[in-house]
Amino acid sequence: MLLLVVGLLTGAVWALWPRALDRSAGTGARSVGPTVVFLGNSITSGHRLSVDAAFPHRLGQALGVPVVNAGISGDTTEGGLSRLERDVLAHRPRLVVVELGVNDMFGRWPRERTVANLQTITQRIRTQGAGVILVHIALPGVAGDGHRRHLREIARAEGAILVEDFLAGVVPGRTYDGLHPDERGHALLAERLLPVLREALGRMHPTTLDDPARPM
Repeated sequence: MLLLVVGLLTGAVWALWPRALDRSAGTGARSVGPTVVFLGNSITSGHRLSVDAAFPHRLGQALGVPVVNAGISGDTTEGGLSRLERDVLAHRPRLVVVELGVNDMFGRWPRERTVANLQTITQRIRTQGAGVILVHIALPGVAGDGHRRHLREIARAEGAILVEDFLAGVVPGRTYDGLHPDERGHALLAERLLPVLREALGRMHPTTLDDPARPM
């Protein structure tokens, strides 16, 4: 059973890998205000869904803030780092949600390489003055626990926020293929991140957030 899960997950991710750098991310307008950029892979981009159904758009609607979905299917920490200026920093965000590292694990990248990339991404965003929310993902049958300990260390050292076990309760039950969340799965992810983003943005711009009851 464990081998079956690993096989399904590996196939799902590697099927998307060749398309990782074929296009630029950045769905969303360059708007004035506390823009939130979501830097990630197919989980962030909303694989098989319209951009409106993915969790970044849902959060923008719930919070009443402009968002940019900079998710690209199959992307890695190295890919995210290489496009950081174009797809993230160019938007001058106030907050960036970083959801990267899963494809590194599927590609069996050295842990040190992934951790170094994530630290550099976090440092460059923080240097520009934006807040960072790091998303931790651990998957059944995949060794390494999603680099949990190292993400905690990066968050502590760089003044970032860490959201652990992001896909818990979503994978595999609320997915299309055992890995990629379906529409209900993305609604759950938005609900999970909403209080975290609300608190982070509230500290930066206490008067910019809409009614907490605004639907997602």
